[in-house]
Amino acid sequence: MITRKVIQMMNAILGLGLLAAAGPVAAQMPYAITDLGVLRGGSARVHALNSQGEAVGGSGFVYGTDRHAFLWKSGHGLRDLGRLPGGDISEAFGINDAGEVVGTSNTGNTIQGFTWTGADGLQTLSRLAGTNASQAYAVDAKGDVAGICGTHATLWTKGNIVDLGALPGADRSEAHGLNNQGQVVGSSSSPEGVRAFLWSGGMMQSLGVLPGDESSRANLINDQGMVVGASQGSSGVHAFLWTAAKGMEPLGTLTGGNYSEAFGINNAGQLVGTSGSSLGTRAMLWTAATGMVDLNTLVEGGPPTLVLTGAFAINDKGEIVAFGVNESNLGRNRESEDDRDMHHAGTRVFLLSPQ
Repeated sequence: MITRKVIQMMNAILGLGLLAAAGPVAAQMPYAITDLGVLRGGSARVHALNSQGEAVGGSGFVYGTDRHAFLWKSGHGLRDLGRLPGGDISEAFGINDAGEVVGTSNTGNTIQGFTWTGADGLQTLSRLAGTNASQAYAVDAKGDVAGICGTHATLWTKGNIVDLGALPGADRSEAHGLNNQGQVVGSSSSPEGVRAFLWSGGMMQSLGVLPGDESSRANLINDQGMVVGASQGSSGVHAFLWTAAKGMEPLGTLTGGNYSEAFGINNAGQLVGTSGSSLGTRAMLWTAATGMVDLNTLVEGGPPTLVLTGAFAINDKGEIVAFGVNESNLGRNRESEDDRDMHHAGTRVFLLSPQ
């Protein structure tokens, strides 16, 4: 099974394992920070954000057990969205402006993609003939859903399910992102290796790799058709931005880093993700004007021992959702050892609001 996008959703869901030096940084606006809390167990991850500032993700114990999908709204806090019948783990990966949520839950003997609304609760997505598992990662304004069914990238539209196939000569793919123009991005096997793809108008095209690399994946596409993701080769893993005009371009890393990945992009072309640095893994913001910036340097308030290690979505208001570690031995200007720190205390999730 080709693996997926950001974080392992549960032990049964694998991560793809794929994945720019910024120039002088222009002045950046500061961000106020809001801790979104946890449901149980002291740990949470966040995956998506809509234009109302509503966020979705999963919360559970430090090592991923008892994780439940959540929806966060200002003034309401985290809402547990539950699990499908027979399941004990769920995670929410996408939300649209109407508040429709998509995600994945186990059911005791398989894994199923779901949709959630306040009126109907969790509903299992239909499956392609001959398949017994699915995963849902993105939802557009119409309520169409992108994800995986069996071993193929899949698009669920109202009353229909579309097998997106795979790149020529391949048989495995998965969809990670969907825009309001009906374009889908993700990853597909190919004779040359795993490749980021763009599916549009019934056709799937490879987006290639950065020069010298061996594999790539696409994580998100905005309504202008700008795609972000990561490309991997012997020199490491590096974030990219792809456009029809310029193709795939590297985004560099923070100073001292040799890894980066882009997870989210808004319609203004601002993108967010994570990057290695001389201080360890840090959440990052990239714009054409500023290059890549450590989000920790832009946050006002919050615990002085908090380190933001990844950012996963940015809306058109410039609001960002990120996660990080708050430990007494850490600080925004101190080096972190991410595995040790996250496993000790788990991760917290935050909304960053431009001031």
